[in-house]
Amino acid sequence: MTHKIWDVIIVGGGPAGRSAAVVLARCNRTVLIIDEGQQRNSRSQGIHAFITRDSMLPAEFLQASDEELLKYDVQFRHARVITARSLEDKGFQLTDNKRGHHVCRRILLATGVTDVIPDIPGMQELWGCSVFHCPFCDGWEAKHKSIGVYSNSTNGYGMALTLRRLTGTVTLFTDGARYLSPRQRADLAANRIAVISKRIERLEYEGFTLKQVILKHGEAIDCDVLFVNEGHTVNSDLLQQLNCDCTRKGAAVTNRKQQTNIAGVYVAGDASYDMHMVVVAAAEGTKAGVAIHNDLQKVDNVMD
Repeated sequence: MTHKIWDVIIVGGGPAGRSAAVVLARCNRTVLIIDEGQQRNSRSQGIHAFITRDSMLPAEFLQASDEELLKYDVQFRHARVITARSLEDKGFQLTDNKRGHHVCRRILLATGVTDVIPDIPGMQELWGCSVFHCPFCDGWEAKHKSIGVYSNSTNGYGMALTLRRLTGTVTLFTDGARYLSPRQRADLAANRIAVISKRIERLEYEGFTLKQVILKHGEAIDCDVLFVNEGHTVNSDLLQQLNCDCTRKGAAVTNRKQQTNIAGVYVAGDASYDMHMVVVAAAEGTKAGVAIHNDLQKVDNVMD
């Protein structure tokens, strides 16, 4: 059975993947986006720090990008890619969870990351509504509110100071961890940032609005918004299958053109080793799109 050979298959339909797609389509490349529809920011109340797109809902961003991409006949498939392998003729074959088999000349992985959400009642329910992970993306909307910082496995010192610029009330919850140095404790105290090391039992909330952080022994701390500093895991299964070099934390190592160490494999967005912001992911996707076209151009000696 023969399969259509796509110029490029993009795995992941977030800002990185879609930005790459429009660049490639405008170069008259055949492009397939395979996306599971599990974008990291799907529950966000708005995209921020992206000029001209401030406060746009993620769903609105995707809809607007879909309308643009349809002009260029970019194809979409709603599925999750589960395997990827190199072919002897220097192409690639991908299979998805709907028994689809796809062949392409180049791959762009824009598979992103998955945030680590603490296993505390209320965290999952409020994620993206009153509980956030990025002060640069969602901090401004918490201005003048009572802000909490949850940081147990990593040091929350820096995030707490960043958020202190937005409000006079910041509380750092370490949930039993005692990692702060004497100097850091002194800096936090000088900035009137309270540090609570007691264990947390749950988050108290109404609807999707955080009200209090409840400690193990019943003490309640008023809190309007909570920022979680527990990191993330890279969605790196396909990177590993294709033998791409990665950092110790699983992020793809790429050059300035978003190329990996494997010829024909590119990575853009949060799965690459760079800052995690929508505007950065979109920029990386654009860079990757140009690089992939130029890469293909080297072997396209004859055009129809």
